[in-house]
Amino acid sequence: MYPRELLSMNAQSSKVEDVWQKAKNLSLDEKSELIERLLDKESDLIVVSATTPLADHVIALTNLLSLEGLTYVWESIIGRIFEESNNSRC
Repeated sequence: MYPRELLSMNAQSSKVEDVWQKAKNLSLDEKSELIERLLDKESDLIVVSATTPLADHVIALTNLLSLEGLTYVWESIIGRIFEESNNSRC
């Protein structure tokens, strides 16, 4: 449905390892700038945190939706909010 590439977590890449080793020595501001550049809107990269997997997973999946898909999801959420709001008033 959506183009994607899967990377093996066990794959060894000397270029990535070199960058990783250099990134470890960056200041916090430099790391922030690096992340901002990597996650630029044109990069199509998504960050998923290991500490909050469900919320990040939902955000990542939502990010992959088309405008039509987003419209469907938000209309469903709005409908549920109104329904629950009306039920709580009864």
